[in-house]
Amino acid sequence: MSVKNKFTITISDIHGSKHYLLHQIIKRFVLYFTVFIVFIMVTGSYLISFLIDEVSSLETKREKIAKEQILLKEHNDKLLSQIEEKTEEFDAVIEEKTQEFESIKEKITNMEALVGITPSLETEVDVRLKNIKFTAAQQKIIFDNIPSGEVIPYKGSSGSFGWRTHPILNRKEFHRGLDLRANLMTPIKAPADGVVEYAAYHKSSGFGNLVIIEHNYGFKTTYAHLSKKFPVKAGDFVKKGDIIAYTGNSGMSTGPHLHYEIRFITRPLDPKNFINWNSANFKEIFKKEKRVSWQSLIKLMETHLHLQKQQS
Repeated sequence: MSVKNKFTITISDIHGSKHYLLHQIIKRFVLYFTVFIVFIMVTGSYLISFLIDEVSSLETKREKIAKEQILLKEHNDKLLSQIEEKTEEFDAVIEEKTQEFESIKEKITNMEALVGITPSLETEVDVRLKNIKFTAAQQKIIFDNIPSGEVIPYKGSSGSFGWRTHPILNRKEFHRGLDLRANLMTPIKAPADGVVEYAAYHKSSGFGNLVIIEHNYGFKTTYAHLSKKFPVKAGDFVKKGDIIAYTGNSGMSTGPHLHYEIRFITRPLDPKNFINWNSANFKEIFKKEKRVSWQSLIKLMETHLHLQKQQS
């Protein structure tokens, strides 16, 4: 290798000699270096732009999640408030009904003390029933005071008492009454003496036009999906057999029918047992319907019998 001058480099070997200009080498180096720098800048710019977009997207998602979290918290607080309100209402109703039940028991005890009856509390209901002989007049007194018999002519039922899938809401729930098939404007008769507690349209329950009657001994009956024609009003006293309403299709209903409920101190009872209750099967209901405090009621029946014997 030899150097001809300061701008030329000569490289010789067995194949001959090659001459390189120094400025050409520098140009190539500068070119390659420039291309490399440009590549680094372009790649860096792309990566920086990509990262900025990702950060912006993450920030947007974070803000969205924060808003959703605030909405969920507000909804959760609202639900907790509603649960607390419903719990307080439920506790108040339970307390009220417990007081009513205790009041009835106290009245029965006072009556027993008045006439000097002290039956053994250990005596079985069935045994005590066998010892009680009811005349036709005495049975009538009981049927007049406790819901019994048909309230409309029986044409079958479209919904029985107990668990079922709601025909409109399509969810499983406990059906607290009996849905009786009926044509529109079929007269509904009171199944026992009582006083009308409610007779109007009920907005929140889905029952539509509604009548509720309080009877003696802690019994209550409810009639729903009625016609808007009300023969009675709240506060009216009714006798067994009086027309209290007419069937309709109001509220959450799939067709004309009567939703009929019977309760004893808020406990729902199967209305079918009471619809079929008559003098021929008088004592059967005491075995079929276990949710009624028949023991206390039997005591009261004995009191009535004792008073009737004294009067006669």
